[in-house]
Amino acid sequence: MYERIPKEGSSYSRWFDYVMEKAELYDYGRYPVKGCGIWLPYGFKIRRFVLNYMRKLLDETGHEEILMPLLIPEDLLSKEKEHIEGFKGEVYWVTKGGEEDLDVKLALRPTSETVISLYESYWLKSYKQLPRKYYQIVNIFRYETKATKPMIRVREVTTFKEAHTIHETYEDAEKQVVEAINIYRKFFDALGIPYLISKRPDWDKFAGALYTIAFDTIMPDGRTLQIGTVHNLGQNFTKVFEVRIQLSDESIDYAWQTSYGISERVIAALISVHGDDLGLILPPEFAPIQVVIVPIPIKNMWDKILEISRNVYESLKAHNIRVHLDDREEYSPGYKFYDWELRGVPLRIEIGSKEVNTGTVTLA
Repeated sequence: MYERIPKEGSSYSRWFDYVMEKAELYDYGRYPVKGCGIWLPYGFKIRRFVLNYMRKLLDETGHEEILMPLLIPEDLLSKEKEHIEGFKGEVYWVTKGGEEDLDVKLALRPTSETVISLYESYWLKSYKQLPRKYYQIVNIFRYETKATKPMIRVREVTTFKEAHTIHETYEDAEKQVVEAINIYRKFFDALGIPYLISKRPDWDKFAGALYTIAFDTIMPDGRTLQIGTVHNLGQNFTKVFEVRIQLSDESIDYAWQTSYGISERVIAALISVHGDDLGLILPPEFAPIQVVIVPIPIKNMWDKILEISRNVYESLKAHNIRVHLDDREEYSPGYKFYDWELRGVPLRIEIGSKEVNTGTVTLA
């Protein structure tokens, strides 16, 4: 039932697809819309732990979580000319409501700089209200014309964390770029994902930004994968949307903005960087199950083995360790070992007759 597929090199894609399926992380390729997948319970838990850590980092640095609309009117999305030029080939458009043609085409959100800029023009009028740091974690849609790949190149991005900040001066915005880079450093360091930070050339910067800083990692097939970006937007959006504020010297000027984002590519990198030929290897902080207990069935001792296994389970659970007792009788211990190694559980506890007789457990 289980294969051993080399993770490195040309077999990486097959390894990745195999782990997605067998570890029950993400069901991809069967939905009738290309580029869309379904998070399965085990994968969704990994996603939740990763996002909760990002939320923690953002909340600790004064960011506030909000939720913006999915639908963006065409005239709003098109206001910043460089921005729409960069995205127009990737936008999904809604043109009907029921049987009626809409007066204005509505885009399925590719990103939210235009929406937040519009509302900042309503909300913010004085330097005394700044800086403000907003973020949301949402679905976005981009019509990727290249070959799609689960989590890495999709048309519905289901794990898009976008942060948007606004400042009185260019210098303040520059400081925010540094803060964002340091947040991402902590994030990727905690995930154990190696990265290279670079300033992207103008042809590869975010559409509408002064410049873009990117985080890249190297995948097992030797290719680089962009896993995070930070943008100094300057006054490009605030001028278009009339986000004018009274400065501390009582003059009026346009505010300065930054934005920065990650997606489920982070989870693809987490899986790929730490995995081996047997499957996942998850850092304990982000593992849905941190410890699995596997009782080894021995004739005439099963009840005692199970009793001790349950006691160990309750003890670990009382210490807030995410633990699972695999007492399925229809599967052999060897099958269970392969199954939990594939799922990347950091620690396995084995309890059999030897452990019962010696009052110990075996760790693997």
